Amino acid sequence: MDFRPINSDHAVQSASFSLILDGPISPAAVQALSRRRDLIAELPAVQNPEAFEFNMGASGAAPQPKRMSGVQLAHLRPDGTPAWALRMMGPELAVDCSRYTRWARIWDTARGYLEGGIRAIVDAGVRRKVAVLGHVVADQFEASRANYDLRDALRENRFLASMAFGAGATWHNHVGWFEPVHDSSRSWLNQLNIDVFREPTTARLLLQITHNQEIRLQPPVDIENISDLIDETMNALHSQNKRVLGDILTNEMAKQIGLDLNGQ
Repeated sequence: MDFRPINSDHAVQSASFSLILDGPISPAAVQALSRRRDLIAELPAVQNPEAFEFNMGASGAAPQPKRMSGVQLAHLRPDGTPAWALRMMGPELAVDCSRYTRWARIWDTARGYLEGGIRAIVDAGVRRKVAVLGHVVADQFEASRANYDLRDALRENRFLASMAFGAGATWHNHVGWFEPVHDSSRSWLNQLNIDVFREPTTARLLLQITHNQEIRLQPPVDIENISDLIDETMNALHSQNKRVLGDILTNEMAKQIGLDLNGQ
């Protein structure tokens, strides 16, 4: 075959889980998280990243930058890249994982880190609500040659333009939609990016499938009452990601990565 998953039994390069709040996380919550000894025992690398938010001025005035400070607790590999990270920045609380095994184990760990972040926000005393629950998964497959046969990895499907099968070595195909939901207080955004690109450091030719999902809550939900909804939602987003992969991967590739549409 012209493609193989980047891992022996799955293709996940990274997975992230996030909460977007209805306003910025307070400095007190950031400080509280940076002092959580139970979390630091597992995520000992403490960093304080900064970012800038640009707000448009009135009447065409130049955008005004606003500095945002946050905290990241991480478990680093020897090369300095995070295998796990818990971040607070602006209105976002997020967990990033690039050491994926299987869903049940990964989600159990990620949920514990998110709950630690939620507790820090609640204990800081600033009432916040959750506006968005998000989940992103990136799967990667390495091509064995530049003139690969894309049909070794992907089947013709409703998410992929037919020209991709003759587009050459590198290309991208990005599509988005809102999945139907029965609850009018929620909307379900899906963004599916399929790309083939050369990795800058190794020149490897990689097929990457990035599936971003957001559950947008209207009205937002009090963060103190979000735990059960987080678990229910993330499991639903995981199932949706598997369904999408089942639609686009060949049967052989799905078998190689252990994609089980009925299990985990």
